[in-house]
Amino acid sequence: MPKRPSPSPPAKPRTLTFRAVALGLGLIPFNAFWIVYSEVIRYAAHPTTTSLFFNVIFCLAVLVAINAALRRYAPRWAFSQGELLTIYLVLSLGSCMVGHDLFQVLISVMAHPFWFATPDNRWQSLFFDVLPRHLMMPDLEVLRGFYLGESSLYRTSVVLAWLRPVAIWIAFFTVLIGVMMCLNVIWRRQWVVNERLSFPIVELPLRMTDESFALFRHRGMWIGFALAGLVNVANTLHMNAPSWPEIPTRVLNFNQFLTERPWNALGSTPIQFLPFAIGLGYLLPLDLSFSCWFFFWWWKGQSVLTAIYGWNDGRPQFPYIAEQSAGAYLGVALFVIWVSRHYLRQVFRRALGRPSDLDDATEPLSYRAALIGLVVGVALLLAFLVAHGVTPWVAVAFLAIYLMLSISVSRMRAELGSPAHDLHYAGPDHLLSVTVGARNLSKPTLAFFALSWGFNRAYRSHPMPHQSEGFKLAQVSGLPTRPLLWVMLLASLWGAVWAFWALLHVYYVEGAATANVAAPFVPQVFGREPYQRLARWLTPPGPPVDPAQTWFIAGGLGFSLFLTAMRGIFLWWPFHPVGLAVSSSWAMGYLWLSLMTAWVLKFAILRAGGLKGYRNALPFFLGLILGEFVVGGAINLLGLAFGFQLYRFWG
Repeated sequence: MPKRPSPSPPAKPRTLTFRAVALGLGLIPFNAFWIVYSEVIRYAAHPTTTSLFFNVIFCLAVLVAINAALRRYAPRWAFSQGELLTIYLVLSLGSCMVGHDLFQVLISVMAHPFWFATPDNRWQSLFFDVLPRHLMMPDLEVLRGFYLGESSLYRTSVVLAWLRPVAIWIAFFTVLIGVMMCLNVIWRRQWVVNERLSFPIVELPLRMTDESFALFRHRGMWIGFALAGLVNVANTLHMNAPSWPEIPTRVLNFNQFLTERPWNALGSTPIQFLPFAIGLGYLLPLDLSFSCWFFFWWWKGQSVLTAIYGWNDGRPQFPYIAEQSAGAYLGVALFVIWVSRHYLRQVFRRALGRPSDLDDATEPLSYRAALIGLVVGVALLLAFLVAHGVTPWVAVAFLAIYLMLSISVSRMRAELGSPAHDLHYAGPDHLLSVTVGARNLSKPTLAFFALSWGFNRAYRSHPMPHQSEGFKLAQVSGLPTRPLLWVMLLASLWGAVWAFWALLHVYYVEGAATANVAAPFVPQVFGREPYQRLARWLTPPGPPVDPAQTWFIAGGLGFSLFLTAMRGIFLWWPFHPVGLAVSSSWAMGYLWLSLMTAWVLKFAILRAGGLKGYRNALPFFLGLILGEFVVGGAINLLGLAFGFQLYRFWG
């Protein structure tokens, strides 16, 4: 009897493939133009201002639907989970670069002072002599089409004028993102393996790409999807045909009614029920969702007390909420470094070739390569700052603060899935100017601070947390981390190219200073802010140093560390330092009530059904996110294409 051939082993599932990388890179231009038209021209939605970008989830959902058909009719061509997650990562990192807090700000900063300088603002006499023109666009003839529109980017003189500053900034950001990647390589094992941080933001992409399609077979998911989708469809119809009934999610704003002192100090306090935010809130630990809305009112209470007692007389920024928040962010970073100190010692020992408990054979880079990359990258960044007039010790402090804030944002996302991390107007440029005093800093240093507004105005579309989430996705899906690292760097570089391309193309067609821009906030206000501040700094005698601001930064840092210590001592302690840090932001003003709603629902579900109840309800809340992002994203695209009024489900 002939021997039967042994069955061949099952084929390994495809993970990181050329076609997945190529498709992800190919979708970056589409997403870049989508973001520019949505966030800048129509000001209709803001996908890059939350931790989970709705444009990326929309594209992933379309690919998952196509993949379901492929698995049924052409299984040989179907994508694996690893391939779909690769595309998700590439699109996320590409979208960061064109985001609301990166190149949208940077390109406005590069052009604004030369077009808007007037005898009244005296910008030309105050600081034109120290502006690094090779990083900017000083040519008024080139800027004419940029601001007035009805022109074309694709003229030789225009392309050549922009080529040099754009290339220099892309090179700068390539090094900066490389430094972030080296930091993520160093911390990967500690966060992903040792501490087993949960990375809540990637829960939805992981479940969407699960090859069992378990999420899409769950009735609860489709109920949540339908509810969120119905809200978007009904409210879009209402905006375009007012006779159609509305489903009110943006109920009111307290400042409509609280117009008298001291209650008007509350400022904007929206009452909004946002389906996707309720879904994201359900993914958060209870102490964080509670802390987000609790500390939101903590900051509001400080403002009201200040108005009651007149503490801000002569100090209009009191009680220095931005400074307190920045201190809280720095406190989170210090905690991360402290809790990782023994691990980092082993990393350095391994990098130096000494006996170590760690094996870096399976790391994205060897620890030696990561450490060398970090040192070389930091040296290049410091050289760039010093070459542009920044005093050397200020350059060191500036970069140290920026990287600490970057580590803090990444840790927030990895451990807790913070839905937003703005930190408006409190980057290293601001912290150094208020602690040292602007009048004690050199004029070229202050001029570079104005340019650094392009990546320090806020931190919502920060690339570093997306990189760390990429390594978590690799662990879960089996993606090889070494090639994935280079794919993520390539995605950022390609995204940077298309970010500039999309912004310049659209501005030369529409005009950055015309009525074609629904709200002039991005092209004009983003550019105006740093130069108005620079003019205040340089107008004699300059702003005085207020020691209280330094004390409030230290107070925010100390309070953050106190909350961290209390969480370690008392398991029941409900106040989380991350909630303190993120709750003063623009985003939290819109999110607080939705996060409070999610906290109440999750608390009740856990009380009634325990962990099993939580898991049973999870698909419903994921459906809220998916329905809002897919239906809202589709409506956003159709509205951009056909010009009807758009319901903004966010922002």
